[in-house]
Formats: sequence, structure tokens, C-alpha cells
Amino acid sequence: MSAASFDRLKGFVSSRLLEKIVETSTSDDEGKLADLFELLSKLSPARYYKESFHDLARMAREDHPATRVFRRIFTDLHPNCRRKAISNFFVNFLLVGRDIRDRKEAELGVHLPNFMVISPTMRCNLRCKGCYAGGYSKEDDLPLERIDRLIDEAKELGMYFFTFSGGECFVRPDLLDLWKKHHDCFFQVYTNGTLLDEVTVGRLVKLGNVAPMVSVEGSREETDMRRGRGMYDRVMETFGRLSEAGLLFGFSATCTRSSADYIASDAFLEEMLDHGCKVGWFFQYIPTGDDPDLGYMATPAQRAALHRKVTEWRRKYPIFLGDFWNDGPFVDGCMAGGERYLHVISSGDVEPCVFVHFAVDNIIDKSLLEVIQSPFFRDIRDRQPYDDDNLLCPCMIIDHPQVLREVVKTHGARATHPGSERILTELSRGLDDYSGSIHKLFDPLWEGGEREQYLKSLEREDKQHPQGRFKKRLPTEQRTG
Repeated sequence: MSAASFDRLKGFVSSRLLEKIVETSTSDDEGKLADLFELLSKLSPARYYKESFHDLARMAREDHPATRVFRRIFTDLHPNCRRKAISNFFVNFLLVGRDIRDRKEAELGVHLPNFMVISPTMRCNLRCKGCYAGGYSKEDDLPLERIDRLIDEAKELGMYFFTFSGGECFVRPDLLDLWKKHHDCFFQVYTNGTLLDEVTVGRLVKLGNVAPMVSVEGSREETDMRRGRGMYDRVMETFGRLSEAGLLFGFSATCTRSSADYIASDAFLEEMLDHGCKVGWFFQYIPTGDDPDLGYMATPAQRAALHRKVTEWRRKYPIFLGDFWNDGPFVDGCMAGGERYLHVISSGDVEPCVFVHFAVDNIIDKSLLEVIQSPFFRDIRDRQPYDDDNLLCPCMIIDHPQVLREVVKTHGARATHPGSERILTELSRGLDDYSGSIHKLFDPLWEGGEREQYLKSLEREDKQHPQGRFKKRLPTEQRTG
């Protein structure tokens, strides 16, 4: 039996076992949820996943809030959405995909990311303050045939999870046909929510493998100010349709100087929970787009406050939360340059990160593997973690801005959006000042216990790459293993 056939067989058997457990579960059955995690632990190819799922099984028996989100997912979702979450996310992405990537890395001698972000269009029906999307036409879209081939290439390398961004993806109805074709993958789609009418939501339920993440800016006033009058109410209406249909969905919030305080409040998160969100993503405003504004960035103190609140909320509320910058220790620092992901934009240019608007390679004339192996991406990966080992400050744009300036210059990377180069020139002094301030706040946190906690987590990881990458920055007496 070929390796590919074995992967498919393992995925099928694993999916059927997991579905059987979920089908016999009830909303208050801690034992069945624990059984689910124990089975995932046994099926996992990597030590990290084995031990993590084993811990989740223990937490499920203790009714820990961190496991209640899974109970919400397995009991609230439409059966088709639940089935696809199990087979495509838990089995194909976390289990089968990891096996394939490990095998391919050994075979090819290259580090592989585990997912990618695709922006198939930069068109959008809104014009939000501080957004890099806008000013594009249908002719600027990435052809569906190339996206299809890109996903095929990615699956060959063990990637089954894709984030779609933009632009507004739902201005392209053909994407639903693409998601249907790749029925073995799971797609997370960032959207403003305005085009998710009943017909589109019904199609998404039939697909089952698409999870919309709807943008909201916090309060009604902030959302309407940044996105347009009446947008807050439209987003809440969209949440209602998604919840009633049984789709897996969540919110996406950008932390700005004016929104940060409310976003980091219990009132905001509880409102998102009340509207049925099971996932929440927090992003920091980055000064890109048509009118970059350093004064619109959240202050270092506001970013630190969000870090404290997200840590607290994970112990308190049944929702999965991701804090894109402050969660550096969970993903070994910066994920850019193919370390864990990359960003393909509508022109075919491949950016290291969705916020790094510079590219050397284009997916139209190169394969995905060629891009991953490119000198530009390899240099970015080799530099990680940048300058110091504080993974609470992982970003080469705002935490280590000199790194971005160096790699762009060294490799002659071109700007992918009008005005992108301003972040290297006229905004550089302000970003250097921000970097110094954020380190003053986060270095004591890192040295005061978060570094030790991260080092303990490395002991679970049986792949050498993340450990070796981090250890090379540490004195010998501080290294594990």
C-alpha cells in the first residue's frame, strides 16, 4: 500500500471513530468528551499532540472552561458542519497532515509550513479605515484554476487547513465551488459578513468545511466609525443567521488605540458569546494601507492589557481565542516566511505574512515548494526568533522593525501594495520607538515566568526544529534537552 493510500485509510478510520463518539455524546457528558480527547491522543503522530489531547481529556473530566468550547462545537453545530470539523480539521489537518509533513520534510530536506493564507481577491464592498484592501478590480483576482492547483500542491505537502482573506472573499461566488471540490480540507474565511445572506449561509452548511470569521471592531460606535454607519447591526444580524444555521463561526477584532480598551473588556467577549461565537481572533492594527497612521496603533500598555485579558478569558469562557501577536510562545514566535504559514495574494505574489507587503516570488510562475525554499523565506526563518528570545515580541514589523528593513533590502523584495514601502522609510523612527516601548513592558513578563513556561512546553515537542531554533539563542545552562 502506498503512503498516500495509507494516509487516506487512516484518515477514514479515524474520522469514523471520532464521529461515533460525538454522535453518542450529550451536552453534559464529560465522559464522552474525555473519551474523544483520549482517542485523539492515541491517534496523534506527534508527542506534543498526544500529551496535549491527554491533558484536554483530564480537563474535560474536570469541566474546565477550555474544554467547554469543544462541547459547544459538538452539540451546537449542524451535523454536516460537525462531521466536517472532525474529519477535516481534527483528523486531516492535525493528524494525517502532520504525518505527511514529517515524511515530506525528511524526504525533501526542507521545513514545511502547516497552513497558508490565500487572498483570492483584494476587492471589497467596504472601505474601512486602516485596511490595506480596496481600490482593486475583478481583473486583479487570482484565477480560480491557480488557486485550485495551489491547494493541490499544498495537500501533497500535508496542508489541509487554509485561511481565506482579502479583500472580501464572498464577492467571488466561484470560491464556494472551490471549497466544495476540496471537501477534505477545512477553510477559515475572514469576512465583513455583509454578503452572508440566507442563500449563501445555506450553501455553507451543505459544504460543512467553511468557518466564517466576521470582523467587528468592538463597540457599535467603533465598528460604525471604522466600517460604516449601520455595520454593527448588520454584523449582529449575520451572527444570528450563522448561529441559527449551525455553522462554526467566530469574530475577528482589530485592536486600535480607540478600540483597545473596550475589546479587552468582559462586556465585549460576553457579547460575542451571547451571539454564538465559538472562535475569536484578535489582531493589532499595523500601519499599512492607503493612509498608515502610527497614532492609530494600540499603545504598548493596551497590547499588554489584552494579553492579560486573553490569558484570563481562556480560564473563564468556553471560546477558542487567538491573540495574533501576544500568542508568540504558543507558535514558537514569528510564523512568517513559511515557518508556519505564508500569504498568497491576488496577484500571485507570495508574502511572508499577511501584514508584510513585500514579495520576491510569484505563484504564477513558481511552485509552492520553490517559494517555500526561496532565499527570501529561508533568510526570514533562519533569523527567527529575531534579535532576542522574547517570544512575546515575535514580529519583524513592529517588535523588530530593523529585521524587516534588512531582509527586504538584502533580497530586493518589491512592494506588493501601493505605499507599502512607507513602513520602511517615513514610519521607521516611530516603529523603532514602539519596539523599544513594547520590550520595556514585555521583557520583564518573559523573564518573570513566561520563558520558563515556554521551555517546559518544548519538552513535549519531538521535532527538533523549534527546539533547536530557540536553543541557539540561549546560554547553555538555560537550554532544555
